[in-house]
This record gives sequence, C-alpha cells and structure tokens, in this order.
Amino acid sequence: MEKIKILVAFISRQLRTIENLKAAILNLDLNDYNQQYVFALKTQQLYTAVEDLLKSIAVTFENNIDSAQSYHIELLNRMKLDIKNIRPAVISDDSFKILNKLRAFRHFVRHAYDYELDKDELLLLQKKNG
Repeated sequence: MEKIKILVAFISRQLRTIENLKAAILNLDLNDYNQQYVFALKTQQLYTAVEDLLKSIAVTFENNIDSAQSYHIELLNRMKLDIKNIRPAVISDDSFKILNKLRAFRHFVRHAYDYELDKDELLLLQKKNG
C-alpha cells in the first residue's frame, strides 16, 4: 500500500509539472526564431516528465523493462496494455501516437546538434499539444 501512496504523490506532482510545461509550450510564438529553441527545450522536458511518470507506474506494477535498446518505445507500448488484475491501460492509442511523436522529437533534439529546427514541424507539434 505504501508503494501506491508514493506513486499517487509522484503522479500528482508530475502532472502539475506536465501542465506547466504544456502551458509554456502553447504560449510560445514560433515565428520568433529564439522561441523555436525554447519550444524544443520545453518539449523535450515535457516528454521526459511524461516518461518519468510512466516509468514510475511500470516500476510500481510490473518491475522494469529489460531492453535497454528499445526501452523508450517499449515503455509506451506497455502503457497501452490493460493488464488484468495488475493495472488498467494508462494511455490510449491516440495518446500513444502523440507521445510517440514527442519521443521521436526528443531524440532528434538530443542528437541533431548540427541541424536547424523546422518551424512548420514545430507548429504541428505545438498544435498536437493543444
């Protein structure tokens, strides 16, 4: 029971963080070049906050995900599962699609250090977060 109380407290805090990041992202003017980079950073933080929340759920109910290579996508896939007598599905198929796009964007931002951001792609992501 203590594990559940800790998880509930963590989820509550994480949801506030996620909502604050989402609000910040939605209020950015992506026509401003500098705000495009703020968007990239905040979006990366947003997805990381969501992933940390999902990891906590996985650890509390199912233990860890073993595959280091495909960990991030495996975590999302696992959260779509309704696991009888353990936990309901945490995310819907629609949420999975959005989160998977954010996951891919985070990977891009972390690893594409010599690439310019595409304003149209950023606007599309911003719209999907709305």
